[in-house]
Amino acid sequence: MASRKNALTTRFAPLAANVSRRRAPSSTRSMGHKGKSKRAREGKSRGGDRGGGSGNDAPAPPSPPRPHNFVRDAGPGCVIAHVPEGGAGAASSLRPPPWALGAERVRLRDYPPGTTFPDLAVDPDDGVLTVVNASESHRVFYVTVYDGAVLDADGAPFPAGAAVDNDGATRACVTFILKIPPMVMLHAATLSDPMRSEIESDVQDWRAHPAPDDAHRSLCGFPLGADRAPYLCTQGEGGHLTHFFAGNQHAIDFRCDEGCDVLAVRDGVVEEVVQENTLTGVATRNLYKWNSVMLRCDDDDGNADADPLFVEYVHIKANSARVKVGDRVKRGDKLCESGGVGFSPEPHLHFTAFRSKEPTAATTRTLFDGGRAGPYVPVAGRWYDAGGEVCVDGGEEEDGRVATE
Repeated sequence: MASRKNALTTRFAPLAANVSRRRAPSSTRSMGHKGKSKRAREGKSRGGDRGGGSGNDAPAPPSPPRPHNFVRDAGPGCVIAHVPEGGAGAASSLRPPPWALGAERVRLRDYPPGTTFPDLAVDPDDGVLTVVNASESHRVFYVTVYDGAVLDADGAPFPAGAAVDNDGATRACVTFILKIPPMVMLHAATLSDPMRSEIESDVQDWRAHPAPDDAHRSLCGFPLGADRAPYLCTQGEGGHLTHFFAGNQHAIDFRCDEGCDVLAVRDGVVEEVVQENTLTGVATRNLYKWNSVMLRCDDDDGNADADPLFVEYVHIKANSARVKVGDRVKRGDKLCESGGVGFSPEPHLHFTAFRSKEPTAATTRTLFDGGRAGPYVPVAGRWYDAGGEVCVDGGEEEDGRVATE
């Protein structure tokens, strides 16, 4: 099934072929670079700007924002950065995330004519992993590194997560989730054993949502059962882990143990069921396999065609579906059980809505009709049940931090 959940661009169908696995990609020097990369990377140790700036008195560019609308501990093994382009008056300066070795502009004059830029490069001498956006568009990089420690700018290892495939094989890994501005390279980390490390990547042009304030008029019930409520929202709209592109902008993630009841949020008809996968974790390849149920919802007059609304429940437990395609369901009926199948750092329910079931459809906002304070949109770091937001003593507070941010 060509789902919308991880469609970073409109070219979804060919994306699976772009998930690559390679050992020790070519050195940055193979691009014919005139030595500037290493100087930029060494800026921190020399007390420099770490950004390959011009060294003048131009105002400093903005720092990378902390990951937005995402709970700090909901992404074990993930390292996130949405690198800003730089502020006014700082055209040649960049501010990389604090854990990175440095960042710099890709200036074509520094390279021989006709140079082909790789998306990723590893220096075989010092093991520095560099991601390269030599295009005129923002690009999104999901990069997973297996085998050997991955070190930050201070030489400390990033905490590893795990990836489990459909055969049950488990591997430790670190996955970078990076949004990089046009014509910028980020020296992200150092591989402790570059000749042994295996790298898996997916690199796509970033597709912004065409109408980020679009909201469907139909209200939805709560998607999880009451027996284990309340549930922590770990990623909300525009969340920097996976909710920052058109096919996922308005998605909501709820932390829940495997096996929680997943409920129909409105009356409707089951459109799709995928439940055969068991893989989990933060491997880039998991972006293309998952389990899910999709429901085509009736409107308030019982009509599914007047203002179409499709809702999708993702990461569900394997073989847990209680429904099949074509079944009619009522609000509150059990559809399946929650899980962590697909690109899933921890067990959770990913809930999202669309006005179309086309694979490239952009999301639409749906409000939950909680009874305490009226309709609402969940926010990361807050707890919810069928009645709306719940005050939980000692609960998480969303501050955007994750991994080593």
